[in-house]
Amino acid sequence: MAVADTSENLQKCICMSCPSYPRGADPILYCARGESPKHIEQVRCTCPGCPVWHENDLSGLYFCVNGKAP
Repeated sequence: MAVADTSENLQKCICMSCPSYPRGADPILYCARGESPKHIEQVRCTCPGCPVWHENDLSGLYFCVNGKAP
């Protein structure tokens, strides 16, 4: 089941605290919305520490690069 793009999930999202986050105006909640339009330097993925990742039983990383969770 796909991750829902909801305000509840958006509030739980930790993308902005990730060292790979490109800063500035960029969408977050990549697991629901898809990859970033900006270049992402893959420093370290913090997805496994995100409540949205756990609540949706995700296993992937770098949704900001790889796109939405299946």
